[in-house]
Amino acid sequence: MVEVAGHWLPRMEVAGIPSTTAKSVMEAAGTWENWCRAWTAEGNRHQAAGEEALSLGRHVTAGEAFARASLFYHFAQFMFFDDIAQKSAAAHAKREAYARALPMLDPPGELLSISFEGGVIRAALRKPAHGATSHPLVILIPGSDSTKEEFPALEAHFLKRGLATLSVDGPGQGEGRSLGPLRTDIGPALAAIVEHVSAVPGIAGGIALVGMAFGGHLALRAARAVPGLKAVVSINGFHYLAAMWPGFPPVYRDNMTYALGAADLEEAAERARAFTLARALPAPCPTLIIHGGKDRIFPPEEAERCAAWAGDADLMIYPDGNHVCNNIAWAYRPMAADFVAEKLI
Repeated sequence: MVEVAGHWLPRMEVAGIPSTTAKSVMEAAGTWENWCRAWTAEGNRHQAAGEEALSLGRHVTAGEAFARASLFYHFAQFMFFDDIAQKSAAAHAKREAYARALPMLDPPGELLSISFEGGVIRAALRKPAHGATSHPLVILIPGSDSTKEEFPALEAHFLKRGLATLSVDGPGQGEGRSLGPLRTDIGPALAAIVEHVSAVPGIAGGIALVGMAFGGHLALRAARAVPGLKAVVSINGFHYLAAMWPGFPPVYRDNMTYALGAADLEEAAERARAFTLARALPAPCPTLIIHGGKDRIFPPEEAERCAAWAGDADLMIYPDGNHVCNNIAWAYRPMAADFVAEKLI
């Protein structure tokens, strides 16, 4: 538990959970076996606060409470593989709380269901509250253990700049688990998403992809399949997954085994060999690659390889940044948002 707590605390804080609260939940858990239960209990507390506020007609307070509850449920299950029934229950509670929060956020959002391969892709669409009547679109792609419900604080940076956001659970991510495990190429899924969103009122103009961690790799790999793409940003992505496998911490290998749909670590290591940019072509649009110099999951050398593969790409490695640079979110998030806004507006 110490490994997860120390590494992911900045991520929890930048998502919207104060570090003091996160630490108190960890202390209440005591051991890893109690992790999911302790975080779920804290989620229930905020869910109840949302219900009370809603009963009093306090919609802003209710929306904020439901959004917090969703985050607690998310972190209850994101790295917890000891009891899949517990994990699934927390993931369900996360989705339910988020669905209730989304219409009450500022600006509000809506859940889209996009037909794909006989199933659906679920995505959260938010549009700026002021300014133009139509907006360019930023598609946010989560990593192997993140989902659309974790992104409201990130979305705010783009919304403030007049850009609509679409946070997506792609195949193998969050609700996209119904479509199977993570796949090497999400290009067809992104093409279906863009086709669907092109008919949504208030969305017009260029499109940008922004991927986080594993999503940074997926964004680079699939960019050529996105019609109207004007920019792509990869934040702490990678060039070749299998090359890093021996250095992964045990909890991240467990995460990869689950996310890749493998039966065991050996099969997961073999499946990791398919996740490479070597067999893909870079996007013919401006590309920004951001990375943390102290990333213990995907080392900064992977960012350099991505930049070399992309060709004419902007590369920013923050020497003190951790995984996804969440310990210096004040630096990388405005940089990514400004880059995208300057290409789309």
